[in-house]
Amino acid sequence: MQSTMMTVLVTVLLCLLVLALLFKYGLRYYVRRRLGGLMTMAAGVNAGPAPIQPRITMELEKLAFRDPLVRSYMDELKMLSYRSSGRYSVPEMPQLRIWSGTHHKDGSLALVMECGEMFTCLDVIRFHEDGGVLGVGTNPFYRPENYPPHMSYRQFRLGTPAREIVEWLRDQPVQTPVIQVTPKNLRALNTRFYAECTDFQLAHPLPSLAEYRARVIEDAARLAKPAPVLNEAQWRMGHERHRTSLLDALDGALKDHLLKSHAVSASEWDQVQYDIVFIHDRLTDEDVATRALARSEWTADHPEVQPLMGKGIAPAKLFDAIQALLPHGERFSFLATVSRPVASRAYAPEVEPDSVIETRIP
Repeated sequence: MQSTMMTVLVTVLLCLLVLALLFKYGLRYYVRRRLGGLMTMAAGVNAGPAPIQPRITMELEKLAFRDPLVRSYMDELKMLSYRSSGRYSVPEMPQLRIWSGTHHKDGSLALVMECGEMFTCLDVIRFHEDGGVLGVGTNPFYRPENYPPHMSYRQFRLGTPAREIVEWLRDQPVQTPVIQVTPKNLRALNTRFYAECTDFQLAHPLPSLAEYRARVIEDAARLAKPAPVLNEAQWRMGHERHRTSLLDALDGALKDHLLKSHAVSASEWDQVQYDIVFIHDRLTDEDVATRALARSEWTADHPEVQPLMGKGIAPAKLFDAIQALLPHGERFSFLATVSRPVASRAYAPEVEPDSVIETRIP
């Protein structure tokens, strides 16, 4: 009996020793390899385009700049009669720091933008009373297809002297009255300009995997950086991440237009603004199902939902068909239509009959 107990005890101690060695060396090796792979994948995926912000705000702050090029541009612009009109941070883009200058004669706005440790660029912009905008600068990510027809931009290489950029703008004929940019209106003009460009860009179809890959490689070349080396799974992960960021930005822009349309009363907006879902033709069947089931425990692979998927049903009709499968307490009801940046239907959680929320638009 004592011999048997001793054998059991020795066996248990040996097992504990093996587990301890496995944890100390084997598991650590596995975790290091696994996490290392994930970190490598994340680093590669994050090399893609930065998420688009549908709207920006500019906060006046006392900022210090790290790149000596910022000071160089500031001094040049002051020599060209631009007056400092503030330094700004952009909460939606934490890496961005801006120095602004306005010209008291030609009315133009100069923006020196330090984008983290990536680059510093200069934009000089002229706003016209008819809504037209003429810009010139060194933004490395400029693409003509992202600007609406009433806006144009001339791109110079990074580091181009400010004088060359300003002189190009001054050489362009002034065909309609110019809005004089001042410290009081520069934030409103610049944020409006950004919102119009973003709306125009978000109205484009979502990029395919091939288009996404080409843009990542092109952006790296523009910044004189090596293109990321990714396997197919990493490229697909990066593409899906970018597609999701575009859809999130589109939701933000649609929400902004819905609020400004006054189609929803102030009291109703306070209650539903965080629960609104938008349905439009940029969504896949999986996207539509996810939004339709946002208040349900079901997922897109539920046996009652699956037969509706992949049938080519229009997004709005697919959304309604999935909603019809749910109890009333888990449904959404139609709220309003939004036309910009893309035609969309807005929905909010279904209102109970005794709700104090005002009647929704039929």
